[in-house]
Amino acid sequence: MPALFGMIEVHGHGYVFSETYEEMKDQIEIHLTSGQFTFRYESEYLGQLAPHIRNMIDTNLDRILTSAEVNQFFAEYRAALDISTQQLPFYINQKPATIQIVDISAPTILTDSLLAPFRINMTLRASGLNLKAGQYELLIDPKLFFLNGNQFIDMAKKRVEFTDAQEAEIGRFLQIKVIASEPIQFISTFPGYIREDEKKIFIHGVFYDKTILRIQNLQYPKLRIRFKIS
Repeated sequence: MPALFGMIEVHGHGYVFSETYEEMKDQIEIHLTSGQFTFRYESEYLGQLAPHIRNMIDTNLDRILTSAEVNQFFAEYRAALDISTQQLPFYINQKPATIQIVDISAPTILTDSLLAPFRINMTLRASGLNLKAGQYELLIDPKLFFLNGNQFIDMAKKRVEFTDAQEAEIGRFLQIKVIASEPIQFISTFPGYIREDEKKIFIHGVFYDKTILRIQNLQYPKLRIRFKIS
């Protein structure tokens, strides 16, 4: 699959762990209204990071996760992620706005095996936008979309000896769908394409072979969406 932003080479990931490749997959839906933007994630982590996350949650090391352990871990994760998102705003007509996590869940975490893929759902939101009738340009740094996964890696490095070498094996795959509510209509998008009466934008196939190491050190083209409110 070609690299979406035009400067990312795609390579195969040869390291196999528990019959899965080292990948982090994010499916994102961004819902736009005149008052708020909502980012909904469905994420799946395959390979070594999944058991490392479970080891972080299992504070008493008994190999059994409890609701209390899960709730405590996600409270710490949520607080750390909120700090990161506040430091990386997106822009609407050059005015900054930030997202904040409002919900997070891992529905199967209490029954999954240690080596199973780690699946998580989360919702982040920018509220109080109060956009009036007119034309707007939405500008998003692609690094914003990966903060949730990066936070798991940062915590795993500090708590359970997840290494730079293990991180370097991880590939990233991202798909984004942007959906507008009345009375918003899309005018243009880069990258991606508009369909369904100017109400939906689809962006597919972003791969990062070295994840944070490349994302932090290189400048990637910003996601630009022009839209109008009637």
